[in-house]
Amino acid sequence: MAKRLSQIGVENTEENRRLYRQVLFSADDRVKKCIGGVIFFHETLYQKDDNGVPFVRTIQEKGILVGIKVDKGVVPLAGTDGETTWALTFSYGRALQASALSAWRGQRDNAGAATEEFIKRAEMNGLAAQGKYEGSGDGGAAAQSLYVANHAY
Repeated sequence: MAKRLSQIGVENTEENRRLYRQVLFSADDRVKKCIGGVIFFHETLYQKDDNGVPFVRTIQEKGILVGIKVDKGVVPLAGTDGETTWALTFSYGRALQASALSAWRGQRDNAGAATEEFIKRAEMNGLAAQGKYEGSGDGGAAAQSLYVANHAY
């Protein structure tokens, strides 16, 4: 997350990471149909929103599953030759969050707009996974590529 925050001029502190996660996790119930699970970093398991509600509860109340990241990255499964039996719908870590992060820019006043941007991206990603998305790609972050050479998803 340090790299993402630095790109918008926000210091990589636990509080800034918490505030950004709050922007994402405060999304309303529209995300329920788009997001089935959220993988938390260890730090996130113990964080709360401004009202003292644990992020875990916030996510669970939306009917979204919570997991925790325990590995150190992506590795191929033995015997699969890179084949997968499920749909890969890109990386939420980058695809969904990029627009929200750009809208937020570390400013509390931008939290609502950033949350709406996150919801919009979640809905569009859900449509894309079903082959139903017909985007224009004409808006700010939508027009920017998130491609990273040699990145493992």
